[in-house]
Amino acid sequence: MTPKPDLFDPLNQPYGATPVDEESREQLRSVHHGIETLAELNALEAANIARGLLWLRLESPSTADLLDQYTLRDVHRRMFGDVWTWAGAIRAREMTIGIAPDQIQEQWKMILDDTKWHVENRTWSPAETVLRAHHRTVQIHPFVNGNGRHARLIADELADSLGLGPDAFSWGRQLDANTGDMRREYLSALRRMDENRDDTRSLIEFAIDPIVVDEWSD
Repeated sequence: MTPKPDLFDPLNQPYGATPVDEESREQLRSVHHGIETLAELNALEAANIARGLLWLRLESPSTADLLDQYTLRDVHRRMFGDVWTWAGAIRAREMTIGIAPDQIQEQWKMILDDTKWHVENRTWSPAETVLRAHHRTVQIHPFVNGNGRHARLIADELADSLGLGPDAFSWGRQLDANTGDMRREYLSALRRMDENRDDTRSLIEFAIDPIVVDEWSD
């Protein structure tokens, strides 16, 4: 019989995902301390994210709301708060990725303020504007975990608020590739932008649905 994968074995984490160590078990809501497998955790998180998405779609936040730290933290809390105690809280410890915790709020505000300016001035297309903000947000890694899922959901909602529709981003689903390959394509595109913030082509081609007309509406 194949043994169950240990929930907190970093080698069992998906490629590029934040490692979850044994100490993190204490950060689960007490009702979930008995879970044993990564599959159980994934199911809990998926259900929580679905509830968070439903709330977000019912709220239908404006572009201004989606570029506000308070709103973004609230969305993260609603996505993960039924499972994890750290949901919605700014990361307070150093990690192998992201910036120093004491710089997060200032840098995040700068990203959001910059994005507001670029939206108002239409510096780039709507999708490129959103994806540039997405990359910079993932780069600072504001939360302990769930950063990518949160940032992609916010990108979807922000694109919708800018007139591209709720399904503007396919996030690689248009590719003839398995999940692992899609994740590698996504991370490769982000790393290109780590090296050159203006090297947006790979992320745009990966993320945007080919049928979307990426133009500002009048």
